[in-house]
Amino acid sequence: MRLRHLLFGSVIGCTLLVGATAAGWAQSTSVKVADSLTDRDSVGEMPADTNVPEPVGVLRAEQDEAIRGALQGVFDRVPGLAGVRVTVDAGVVRLTGSVVDGETRTKAGALAADMSGVVFVDNRIAESTSLEEQLAPTWARLRAMGYGTIAKLPLLLVALLIVGVAVWFGTLLARWSGPSFFRSRNPFLQGLIRRFIQGVVVVLGVIVALNLLDAAALVGAIVGTAGLAGLAIGFAFKDIVESYLAGTILAIRQPFAKNDHIRVDQFEGKVVRLTARETTLMSLDGNHIRLPNALIFRSPMINFTRNPLRRFDFDLGVGAADDLAHAQEVVIATLLAMSGVRDEPAPQAHVMGVGDSTVTVRVLAWTDQRDAEFNRVRSEAIRIVKRGLEDAGVTLPSPEYLVRMVSDPPPDSPEQKSTMPEKKVTQADVSVDDSVDQQIEVDRRASDEEDLLEGSPPNA
Repeated sequence: MRLRHLLFGSVIGCTLLVGATAAGWAQSTSVKVADSLTDRDSVGEMPADTNVPEPVGVLRAEQDEAIRGALQGVFDRVPGLAGVRVTVDAGVVRLTGSVVDGETRTKAGALAADMSGVVFVDNRIAESTSLEEQLAPTWARLRAMGYGTIAKLPLLLVALLIVGVAVWFGTLLARWSGPSFFRSRNPFLQGLIRRFIQGVVVVLGVIVALNLLDAAALVGAIVGTAGLAGLAIGFAFKDIVESYLAGTILAIRQPFAKNDHIRVDQFEGKVVRLTARETTLMSLDGNHIRLPNALIFRSPMINFTRNPLRRFDFDLGVGAADDLAHAQEVVIATLLAMSGVRDEPAPQAHVMGVGDSTVTVRVLAWTDQRDAEFNRVRSEAIRIVKRGLEDAGVTLPSPEYLVRMVSDPPPDSPEQKSTMPEKKVTQADVSVDDSVDQQIEVDRRASDEEDLLEGSPPNA
């Protein structure tokens, strides 16, 4: 028991000794530090060593401040960006504030991104919803335009005077009949030429006025817009535009006149009028037919009136036993004695073929549509020729058919007689008929239209 008390006392003594030693060391150290601080305060701070480089954080802070100052100065001078605030941290630019629209916001971000040393742009600029801020730029632009207009008012008045003189001179020039080669008997063509001349003069005046106002670029914009608009209208109203263009060409070329009898496609009638978009015909039944000019322009057309001479024809069946030459002479003599049939070109009668019981004779004759009605002349010619042939003893038989019964014995074959003619047959004139060619030549000499065909007619 005594030994246990002795060991416990030794441990406690050692612990106290160690604690006292540590406390004394700490006190000694604190005294030395305090003395050192007292000495430095009394002597002053030691000068920094200039050869030691500054820390990286100090340089980054200076660069950030330089970037912020440069950007803020730019924004303060750019219209619409004065309300933007800039903060920079380690090369990251943060933009705050408000602008009037998204375009200005994007412009601010682009300016910040182009600045040297910027790592990233955090664009937190908001679009302002204030009515005053939204209207301020528009009002500023309107005031600037007003001041500019007032400054250019003398030039504007001179430009308006130039346009007015151009309109007056264009109208005066359009009313002037001009030299003989400038005139046209067609009222539509004459009006078209006048409007074209007036338009050219006015356009030249407008161009001069725009150049005076230093707005030449506007001319290109107007021309481009007009071209696109014309292209769009042309595609949207293709049929209407095509008819108007065809009407202009028809008015210039004049392929028919009033009251001309024409046939276009399956439509036939007499011309009533020609407008810019359509042509009106009156059929022989008295009905109006309205045809688009585009259809007339691209379709084959027959003008029965342009050439006053017109040929008619009809067929007759003459008996096979009759004298065909005599029948032809009777036909021609009858037509020459008839009113409405022209002597030149002379009437003709041609044998076209032999049928079962008749020989077909085709009769051709010419009439002058200026003096006689075509259909009436043809009808009268058929009646008179038939009567003349009957009076001359020429038969006009109806079709006959031979019917033989199978039970009957075959008839005896008649004695074959010579089929050679007893007298010489008069030869008809088979030379080329140039009556139509002569009329074509007369039409060529009377026309002043350009002939695109090369060479001359075969018989010329």
